[in-house]
Amino acid sequence: MAIDNERLDRSRRFYEDGFSIGRLEITPDDFWGWLTILPVLGLYTLIALIPIAFAIVASFHSIHLLSPEWQFVGLQNYQKVFRIDEFWGSMWRGSVFMVGSTLLQLVVGVWMALVINKITRGGRILSTFVFTSYLIPTIIVAMVFQFMLDPTDGVLHWLGVDKIGLWEGYLFGNTGTTLFGTVKLAMLATVIISSWKFAAFVTLFTLAQLQSIPDRFYEAAKICGATTWEMFRDITLPRVWGAILVVVFLRAVFMFNKYDIIWQLTQGGPGVSTKTMPILAYDTTFQTSAYGLGNAIAIVMFLFLMAGGIVYLSVLNPSQEVET
Repeated sequence: MAIDNERLDRSRRFYEDGFSIGRLEITPDDFWGWLTILPVLGLYTLIALIPIAFAIVASFHSIHLLSPEWQFVGLQNYQKVFRIDEFWGSMWRGSVFMVGSTLLQLVVGVWMALVINKITRGGRILSTFVFTSYLIPTIIVAMVFQFMLDPTDGVLHWLGVDKIGLWEGYLFGNTGTTLFGTVKLAMLATVIISSWKFAAFVTLFTLAQLQSIPDRFYEAAKICGATTWEMFRDITLPRVWGAILVVVFLRAVFMFNKYDIIWQLTQGGPGVSTKTMPILAYDTTFQTSAYGLGNAIAIVMFLFLMAGGIVYLSVLNPSQEVET
């Protein structure tokens, strides 16, 4: 059997020296590295970059939802966005929902991580219960809480009204409605329920960082007579601070974009008391059939988040905290 020596030499030179395209030198490591991530780049382009590009192009057009005709209008949709009566109110309510739910998730999540990390027996069982809330579909969580807060049969409504007298007696009087039907309590109820579901995300991040702290640090601190608070302040907190900064950033972005649980619980009501930016974009797109304007709202929301994210990452630099 004849051996193609020229082909063998080309293969050997490629594996040893790589190849070049014009002035661009490509080593074998570069070639195989790019070839490995090429499917991921293709998938990311398909599911993320193309929809974003489509939304940006649509935001410069006037598009009726039921018409295939796209009319180029330039920046008119962006000018209309800032003139929408509910725009700044939606921005404010979205910020309230983002800050409130992120802080509540942070407190509950870190506290649960500290508790689970201290438990030597039954910790895995407790972890399973804590993380279960994150695995339950959002629609199920919304339906369960709506039933529990039902003014006729809901156990939480019965407990809060008939037994404790908290809601009717002190918060919204004798109205006979649910928390979701009260303007001043609907946002609070939505924040608490969403925090109950998503606090496990914070617990997961923090617990992973806690379990990487060597026990010898705490043993040395005990020998030196350090109190529990001093060990938390000087050992635990500095080593989980980077993870906390990262998880706060992620949860803040996720909660500002959150649409599903708010819509399923209140549909933005009563009135506009829980109408955040994603709800406003949905209403504009599907209730007024202004598809281009709805995309412009989404792009503006994206730009606000990007600006906030750049400031947050520049000032706090969580990657440096994680590395240290």
